Amino acid sequence: MDALIDLFTSFSGLLSLGIIGFVCLMGGYFTRMAFRKMDQELAQQAEQQAA
Repeated sequence: MDALIDLFTSFSGLLSLGIIGFVCLMGGYFTRMAFRKMDQELAQQAEQQAA
């Protein structure tokens, strides 16, 4: 329980939470970007095969 109190009240704990949140957001962004690029490439391949 003391660890949770330190996590939410101390400067280093809040900084750790900020970094964890940033890494999660960055992972979501890169995942979304990868799926978007895969969809674009599939559409480009389908377009090339149709032509």
